[in-house]
Amino acid sequence: MKLTVLGSGSAFSTCGCNAGYLVDGRVLVDCGAPVPALVRRAATSIHAITLVLLTHFHADHSFSLPTVLGARAFADEAAPGALVIGGPVGTREYVARLLGDGYGSYVRHEVDTRVAPEYAVLQDGSDVELAGYRVQSHAVVHSTGPSLAYRLTDAAGASIGFSGDSEMCGGLRRSIAGCDLYVCECTGWDGPTPGGHLWRDEVASLMASNPGTRFLLSHLSARRHLPGALIAHDMLSLEISPDAT
Repeated sequence: MKLTVLGSGSAFSTCGCNAGYLVDGRVLVDCGAPVPALVRRAATSIHAITLVLLTHFHADHSFSLPTVLGARAFADEAAPGALVIGGPVGTREYVARLLGDGYGSYVRHEVDTRVAPEYAVLQDGSDVELAGYRVQSHAVVHSTGPSLAYRLTDAAGASIGFSGDSEMCGGLRRSIAGCDLYVCECTGWDGPTPGGHLWRDEVASLMASNPGTRFLLSHLSARRHLPGALIAHDMLSLEISPDAT
């Protein structure tokens, strides 16, 4: 599996774009970063994306999704293949509101007819195959609304986890088990962070409890060092194989 970080910054930081992660050039996890521009730098295209997973509905994780859908809808050539959008309960309605409020009924109609995305409702304990990947979902505790952490596994058995935004909770811990690489938010460095987020010492405890998993810290308010962890930056790419990072 190949992971490319499109956005490594927290909601209001200046150290990176908002959240967005690309797997194998085909799976997009969260869509806060300016994806249509950045995927070109990752040597792929929005037309290659077959699966979008939203961890939750905050703006810094989702507000660029209408530009992805609009770019596909208004492309000179039709996008090949189907697009699946997976996320918590309410994802279909949320995406419709984003399109309608952001661009109006005409754009929403064009997306509905020319892209015609399929929707997958995911919740705690979901274990499904989407776009050729095993997608496991775990409910986590964040500030508002439903929030999910994901574990994504390819046909070769390589597995990458994504915390989304979460405070310490059982679902977060469950989502780490078995991952070769875990993309973990680390919004705070100097102390507990309000709003349902993790900070350095909490991440360090998760790392100590999961010695077989490599941690990539993202959703950063600042880029600092945590021994044993990788620190994300925009456009970082990593190759992940089973039981080896």
